[in-house]
Amino acid sequence: MSDNDEDPLINIPVENSATNRRCPTCQGTGLVGQSPGLVALIPLDDVRLKQRYTFLWILLTIVFCTLAASAAIAILLPRAVHLSIQNPIVIDATNDTYRNMSCFHLKFFHRTSINSDNWVPIRLLNITTSVEHQLVPIGPDAVKFYGHKTYLRPLGAIQSNITVELDFDSDTMAYRVCHGVFRQMLMFKLQTTLTYADFLLGRIQIANNIAYQYVLCNRGEWILTENVIANTTKIDL
Repeated sequence: MSDNDEDPLINIPVENSATNRRCPTCQGTGLVGQSPGLVALIPLDDVRLKQRYTFLWILLTIVFCTLAASAAIAILLPRAVHLSIQNPIVIDATNDTYRNMSCFHLKFFHRTSINSDNWVPIRLLNITTSVEHQLVPIGPDAVKFYGHKTYLRPLGAIQSNITVELDFDSDTMAYRVCHGVFRQMLMFKLQTTLTYADFLLGRIQIANNIAYQYVLCNRGEWILTENVIANTTKIDL
């Protein structure tokens, strides 16, 4: 049998074709030469002849990565936190009220609701309420501090109660109003500020709420002033 590359394979004897025929490409050497006469025969159903759709796969990969990144940003992006008042129209604070001839002490609870629009938890730091009566700030601000690990769950809500304590001097309008014979009430402007930290970068954020609230301050009892007491003493004498 000749080693010439151009020898037709049909010249190989039939009786030896099953055992002695050499590879038509490498001629038994294990290497493919550079002869121009070499021809590779590939079956029609070979996977290498099928269309790869490379551009389509690249396009789908880009679209998937874009959607995944957009979803991650939308979830982690800080959103608003809302404060809403939960008090009744009128707060009855007469049971926690103390009076004397020079000072009037008022105590009541301010209830607010905290609602989060975030898809991730937020860490609550503190909530502060300042009170104004007739555009004049009254007393120190009422502050409530949350624990270091107090978190508000995603899209959650929580109720917050703050104890407000106010002192009025005898020369204030509130002091005179609450000494009436009938049950009297004061209208307060309550400004509530919530401080919290977002989930993504831990940045300090603030949410505000302003509400107007009526608070009962008089049981309907007349409290004698110093002049009334003096006149009564003289008459009794």
